[in-house]
Amino acid sequence: MGGASAGPDARGRTYKVQPPSVEAAAQVLAAAVRGEVNLGIHEGPIPEEVESILRTIKPGTHPALGSVYDELIADGVHEVTVDRMAYYAVFYWARGKPYADKIATVLWTPRELAEAEEGGESAPKGS
Repeated sequence: MGGASAGPDARGRTYKVQPPSVEAAAQVLAAAVRGEVNLGIHEGPIPEEVESILRTIKPGTHPALGSVYDELIADGVHEVTVDRMAYYAVFYWARGKPYADKIATVLWTPRELAEAEEGGESAPKGS
C-alpha cells in the first residue's frame, strides 16, 4: 500500500508518509474530529471518548505522520509547516485525498488573499 506524499518543501524535498498502524488509525480518526472542530468545520465540544483516544498519543509524535514527523523536526521544518502537513496527513488518512486537498488549499492560502477573494478587508499594514 502506498503512502501519502506531503509534497516538496521549500528545499524541494518530498516526504512520503506510510499508512498508519491499527493503533495509530484510531488516533488519526480522533485527530480528524479535533481538527474539524479546531477549523470550525463542526461545532465542539470534542466528545470525551475522542479526547481519551487523543490522550494516548505520545508526546513528540504524530500518528498521521509516523516517522516523517521526526524527519521534519530533524530537517528544521518550521512548526507551522509541520502543523499544516499534519492536518493534511490526518485528513488524507481519515477522509481521503480530495478532502485533504481541500483542507490544504485553505491552510496554505495566504489569509490576505483569502479575505480579498471573499470580499473582506485585509488588516492594515504597519508603517
